[in-house]
Amino acid sequence: MFKKKFRIYLFLLIPFLLNSCSIAGSWVYERIDSYLADYFIEFADFNQIQKQEINKTSKEFHDWFSESELPKIKGLLLELKNIDPNNPKREISLAYEMGELIFARANGYFEEPIIQFTKGITDKQIDQMKQHFETIRKEREEERKKEKKNYKQRISENFVSGFNRVGIKLDDSQLMLIDGKLNNYAEVREEWSNLQKIWIDEFIDLLRQKDTDEYSTKMLNYLRSLENLGSSEFRDKIESNEKLSLEIINATFMTLNEKQLKSFKRNMDIYIKSINRILSNRGINTDPIG
Repeated sequence: MFKKKFRIYLFLLIPFLLNSCSIAGSWVYERIDSYLADYFIEFADFNQIQKQEINKTSKEFHDWFSESELPKIKGLLLELKNIDPNNPKREISLAYEMGELIFARANGYFEEPIIQFTKGITDKQIDQMKQHFETIRKEREEERKKEKKNYKQRISENFVSGFNRVGIKLDDSQLMLIDGKLNNYAEVREEWSNLQKIWIDEFIDLLRQKDTDEYSTKMLNYLRSLENLGSSEFRDKIESNEKLSLEIINATFMTLNEKQLKSFKRNMDIYIKSINRILSNRGINTDPIG
């Protein structure tokens, strides 16, 4: 389920990954490992050796992603550049499927490092991690209470922002099309927030079993349980929202005018060139991988 939640917007998020690169060359992309390491280091007061391990794992992930996944993303962008606006379903479905695979591989990459790293953390650090996640959850709840826009307005803005990132400025009729279809969008925000809290609480409880013989197997299974969170009714809502998102993207592409389509293709070229520059700087073959 967690995987599906991410896949809903992968078509719109893949170019965002490279958006900063198109503005600032490869400099921002090449610092992703530092941003990732800083994110994990904030979980608790880790010692210097632990921080070095986090930095090492983040860099290795960055190198792996650049070599393994960027060429695949380039191949996808080449497909999207040649999208048929009268029949965009194939390319858009391909983007969704590829997004799911990218997420699964990235998630799988971190499984063993997480298991091995957490075997060495202290009880105090586990308590700090629990407090860290609880603080984040409370901050998000407070932000949500202050939010004046309703759930569907937020989702609509996400679509608009996503299309903007791929060079498509939507007109009024397209905005109305999206808003109309979103009337069938099932709200899952509160349920998802509650499920996240339960998952984190159980994750913390499992960390306290780090010295047991069964820990590695239990943690591996638990990390993989994210995609199956919630009741069958909740998962049905997620599935329905995913199908609706595909429908919205397909329908919107079928309404693109010539100016919008040219802008979209121009942005695809920018992202493709950004990837080529990154790959070339790293000495990686720039041929796309299917």
